[in-house]
Amino acid sequence: MDELQDHTISKGTISNIEKAKGKVSPKTLEIYLDKLELTEDEVLRRVKIVQEEMNEYYDQLEAIETILNRGFLDTAKKQLERFQLEEYHPLTPFLFFLQGRICFEEKDIKKAEDNFHTAIKLCKDYRLNPKDNLIAACYAELGRSRHKQDDMKKAIKFVDQGLSNYDETKGKREIKFRLLGNKTLYLLKSSQNDQASWLLDKVWTEVEGNFYDDYSVLNLYKFRSMFLRDKKLYDEAHQCCHKGMQIARNHWSHRIGRYLDFLIISGSIYLKQGELKKALDRFQLALDSDVDYRAPRRHMDAHTYLGILFNTKKKWSEATIHLDEAIRIGREESDAFRLVKALIVRGNVYFLQDQFSEALPYYEEAVEISKKYGYKQREYTALLKSADCFDNLDEKERRRDCLDSMYRLQKDLQIKSEDEIYEV
Repeated sequence: MDELQDHTISKGTISNIEKAKGKVSPKTLEIYLDKLELTEDEVLRRVKIVQEEMNEYYDQLEAIETILNRGFLDTAKKQLERFQLEEYHPLTPFLFFLQGRICFEEKDIKKAEDNFHTAIKLCKDYRLNPKDNLIAACYAELGRSRHKQDDMKKAIKFVDQGLSNYDETKGKREIKFRLLGNKTLYLLKSSQNDQASWLLDKVWTEVEGNFYDDYSVLNLYKFRSMFLRDKKLYDEAHQCCHKGMQIARNHWSHRIGRYLDFLIISGSIYLKQGELKKALDRFQLALDSDVDYRAPRRHMDAHTYLGILFNTKKKWSEATIHLDEAIRIGREESDAFRLVKALIVRGNVYFLQDQFSEALPYYEEAVEISKKYGYKQREYTALLKSADCFDNLDEKERRRDCLDSMYRLQKDLQIKSEDEIYEV
């Protein structure tokens, strides 16, 4: 810049041109190019070459992302090693994003988060403007990593940042529905059920009209089916579940877990309707559809529901077999949220037989795990069952302790006795 500046062009103007800042007149730009011994046609010719190169790189990186989405981790890593781009290159953030995805799949959460943060930082530092909602995708992955660590507060924060950075005019518009589906999950896990339901109601018309990527809406269909089931709107729940199942079938080969979700939800709707034979068939189908055990958490869900079903039929030994298997998977997979539910249902095996002392250890473990991870709704359920046990065992002091804890949770969860106005 020192060599180029003179009375016709200042150092500041040259800096603005190089950094694409401010407004520069065509005449000033012509002076600048003359000093570099370049013509406008030559610049445009070089731009075209660079753009073609970038398009080719982008296509290759998208192909690697597809390989990664299909679960071929080693192949994706090998392909990604071919790319050595400068820090300021417009596609370097995409590289860091894919490296973060790989680290996440390898369970190196810290390194994954560092890669996602670096991708976002590079976009801001070099004022890059990715054409494909990459920044929103990075925030979505950061939310997933926080969810993996049971930090729902930060997970929701990252999802909200992703939604605020989402641009409808850019590519990969399906990321919006993934963010919304993930936010619904995080709200449910943090016992914000009303907010989750409100969010789904707000976006549902848009979800049904989604033409970007069917896979991205599966979580939303899943939770919508569950909310309709819990509101006893069984016909609507079945319709929503069936639609979700149809979409999930298209991704059967590498995303079997989503398809199993809808089989299990379908069974749970029948279970709530008292159609136990149909429910049993659905849960068994879910287990038999994954004989190579690619989705262990769905096996856990199916075994838990089978435990509920056999409890309903008072077939205690069958219920015990399924629930012990669900608890084993929960401990093995470190899935605290599902484990709590399985423990409560396992305690019910004894509770329903008036064996209250035997039921208590399961309820108490469920309380401890729920308290540790902030699953307030499940903690409340486990405390209620524990209080019932202490009441039946005439242990008044321990029952009172449970009721005190439940009172605290009632205030946190804003549980009310009726929908009526008493105070504002």
